[in-house]
Amino acid sequence: MSGIIRRLFTARFGPNLLGAAVIQPVLTGVGVFTFLAGVLYLPSLGPTRVEGILALLLLATVALLCTVVGQLAAVLERLNVGRQAEPSVAPDRRPVT
Repeated sequence: MSGIIRRLFTARFGPNLLGAAVIQPVLTGVGVFTFLAGVLYLPSLGPTRVEGILALLLLATVALLCTVVGQLAAVLERLNVGRQAEPSVAPDRRPVT
């Protein structure tokens, strides 16, 4: 009975919180939220035309960087999964006699 309880509390379920399945959508959401919040807040600051354009370019850059980092996390996780599937020990190299 104690084995069942131990397995219940030590078993992993749900997504890995540091995995790409969580990081990618969170960073994409952060980027979109940052851009939309900036665009909606910008008119209340009353910037000149040049300042407004520069602020929008900066907001778009931040949004794209967040999305790129999320995509990079997904790519790196898939590369590591592929690498773990390969044998880590090199085959034995013996001279042919």
